[in-house]
This record gives sequence, structure tokens and C-alpha cells, in this order.
Amino acid sequence: MDYKKIVEEIVTGAGGKDNITGATHCVTRLRLTLNEETFDKEKLENIDGAKGVFFNKGQLQIVFGTGLVDRVYEAFVKELGIGDLGSEQTSALTTPTDKSFKGQTQEFFKAFSDIFVTLIPAIVGCAMLLGIRAIFNTTGIFGLEGSLADNYRWAKDIASFLNIIATGLNFLPVFVAYSATKRFGGNPVFGIILGLILIHPDLANRFEYMQGKLQTVNNWDLFGLEIPQVAFQGGIFPAILSSLFMAKFEKFITKRIPQMLTFIFVPAITILVSSLALFLVFGPLGDIVAAGIGSVANFLYMKAGVLGAAIFAALLQPLVITGTHHMIGSIEAQLLSETGFNYIQPLWAVSIISQGGAALGMFFLAKKKSKRREIAVSSFIPTLVGVSEPAIFAVNLKDSIVPFISAVIGAGIGGAYMKIFDVKALGFGLTGIPGITIVNPPVMIHYVIGCLVALAVPIVILVVYNKFKGVAGAEV
Repeated sequence: MDYKKIVEEIVTGAGGKDNITGATHCVTRLRLTLNEETFDKEKLENIDGAKGVFFNKGQLQIVFGTGLVDRVYEAFVKELGIGDLGSEQTSALTTPTDKSFKGQTQEFFKAFSDIFVTLIPAIVGCAMLLGIRAIFNTTGIFGLEGSLADNYRWAKDIASFLNIIATGLNFLPVFVAYSATKRFGGNPVFGIILGLILIHPDLANRFEYMQGKLQTVNNWDLFGLEIPQVAFQGGIFPAILSSLFMAKFEKFITKRIPQMLTFIFVPAITILVSSLALFLVFGPLGDIVAAGIGSVANFLYMKAGVLGAAIFAALLQPLVITGTHHMIGSIEAQLLSETGFNYIQPLWAVSIISQGGAALGMFFLAKKKSKRREIAVSSFIPTLVGVSEPAIFAVNLKDSIVPFISAVIGAGIGGAYMKIFDVKALGFGLTGIPGITIVNPPVMIHYVIGCLVALAVPIVILVVYNKFKGVAGAEV
């Protein structure tokens, strides 16, 4: 593949080098920030390896797919002389040029995604270790009475060791505070300190406090205010909100203290004020936010039962299109911190694989040896590892909304199946085939079956629909 030629065609299609002010990329898409929203969509779509083109959140986004987008971006940087972008620069580039409420809302949701992107590998690693530990602790496995750990000393010790080295999930608020402070432009070391305050062992357990299980709770009398001496275990939202405040306050106070004194006073004042803000404002507010979002998720999954889970799963990919899906990761982290399980991961899995099923359905309907077939199958493959954008933008929404809707229906049915068999994960960030590694072992087989159901449903719908009404984009 001639990457230099691809870059040249991108530049031409994007309106020339002078029209490109910045570039970055995500897992599947090359993202360009333009001076003017003028570009040749047809020319860009015909670039070798391109699977789709759209303009969203102030950016021209070209879908290349996993792996390929990295090589295209490297060539783009080399040819145009653009330096690699750090997180703060990338954040600046992704700020919507549109200052409307919609644009600001999209950027707010994207911030949540940015916070968790760097944490996902660690979370996934710890979750996989806990998944292995669960094999040793699962009752009745291999036909035993009790678990492996109950029957064998070596199994018990391995399970204990795995529990210790997977301890990262116990300190998730620390990592979130670090990443959030860095994302919002503050000193990430201050974020670590804030995170440690959130889970300080000398403070009372917040889960027990919120459930009314503590008979007595000590209070601080600070400036006439009574502040409960309670930690924020599992406090994902308090960590994010407090980190945002701390990053902004650090910049504010730095500008107002003489430069020769900043080294001494800025850290002390920033940590003091941010900690007060945590206990007085953002901790309680974070609890309210988490409770509110959790209530919606809890209602759909727990109270509304199978129907609610189906609706939840069906809505996930429409949220991906709007960019408002980024906060879901925060909910998953909150669930993981509070319960040790994540019921949203299986719903993510079926929602993504169903988009792959729709792309595969369009593959079967397209003419043999056509470019549409090539694009369809190459867009299907990423869904097996949890990436749906190529399937959505290059196939399922290209000529008609029918493939996308068929996938939404497949996701709903797959989500209902996951609910019926109580499929849960021990982490988040992995779906598709890799997601098997973090699924609770006793229900792993149902995770696989649920994904296969979600894959098959849109294929059946498209074949039947095409027979009676015809699907735009088929047989071309």
C-alpha cells in the first residue's frame, strides 16, 4: 500500500494543506481539523483503504480501521511535518468549533472517554487476572465439591496471589483522578494525591455509610461546618469532578501568586482548597450524579428486566453516532467499584457484534468480487474485537438506514439474552472475542451464545427484507 499517495489524496480531498490545521487519530479514524468545512467526500471515499468519510464534532473523520489508521497517520505526520500530538494538544484540536450547546455537550461527553482511554489497558489486565482467579474460586468446576481453592492448597494460594496483583481495581479512584487531572490540564501528581485522599484508610467506608450500616461517624468541625470523615471508595464521579476543579484552580492560583513563591504555595493551596471542595461540594455532588445515572441504568437493567436490557443494548450504537456514549465507561467503572461486576460489557458486546452482523448481511447481498463486498467484510472483522465504526459508517449507514436498524434490533435481542442468563463481566474495555477473557467464567458460554444471536439476527432481517422490499446498496 502506497501511504505517500494516500496522504496526497487525503490532502487534496480535504481542500489542500492550508485548509488542515491539525490531525490526530483514534482506534479507527483519522481526524482532521479544517479551517473551512470544505472537502471532497467522494474523492476521500475512493482512497485506497478508506471505509467511510463523515464530518462530526468539528472534524473531518476518515475511517480506515484498526492498524491501518496508525500507519496512515504516521505517513501523514511525516509528509506534512506535523509533530505527534500530546493529550493536551489533542484535546484542543477536538474542541468543537461550534460553541453551541450541542457542541459543548459532545465535548463534555468526550472528556469522559479521554479520561478512561489510558486506563483501559490496566483495568483490562487486572480484570483478566480476576477472571483467572474466578476459575479457582468457582464452586463445582471440573465436577468438584466446592471450588479448586477449597480442595487444593496450591489453587488457594494462586487465587490469593492473583487477588493481590489485580489490586488496581481496588484503587480505581486514584487512577481516575490522575488521568482526569492530566486531561483537564492540571498537575497529574496532584491528581494522585487527590485520589489517595478519596480512599484514605483512616476514613470510614462510604458504601457502609451510604447504606446506614455505620453506627457512629466522626465529623470534622472546619470553619463551622460539620464534615463527615468518610472516604469515597468507588467514587468515580467525585474523582472526575474534583479533578476538574483542581486543574482549573491550579491555573487560577498560579496566575495570582508571585512567580518566586509558586513552587511553595501553589501545591499547598491547590491541594488544600481542592480537598475542601471534594468533601464539601464535589464528593456529595458526585454521589448524586452517580446515583442518578446509576438509577437510570439500574431501572433499565434491573427494574425493567429483559425489556429494559434490550432497550439499553439497542441504544448503545445510536449513542456512538451522536458521540454521547463516552460517559458509559464511567458508569461501568462505578459498577465495577461498587459491586465487582459489570453488566454493561455484555450489552456493549452484542451492540457491536450486531453491527458486524449487518455488515456481513450486506456482504452476502452484494455482488461477488465487488468493492462493496471487500468493504463489508473488512468492516465486519473489527467488530470481532470491539470496534463498530467502520461497519456503521462504511456499510450500515452508507446507502440506507435499514442495515443499521437491523443491527439495533439484533443488539436488543442479544441484550435480552444476556439479561436472561445474567451475563456479567469482571472489567470493562474489552468486547467481542477478547471480551471473553473478562467475562464471569460461570456464564462465559452464554456470552458466546448471546453474541452469536446478535450476529445472526441482522443477517436474517436483511436477507428477508431484501427479498420483499430490497435494501439500498445490495446487488451493486
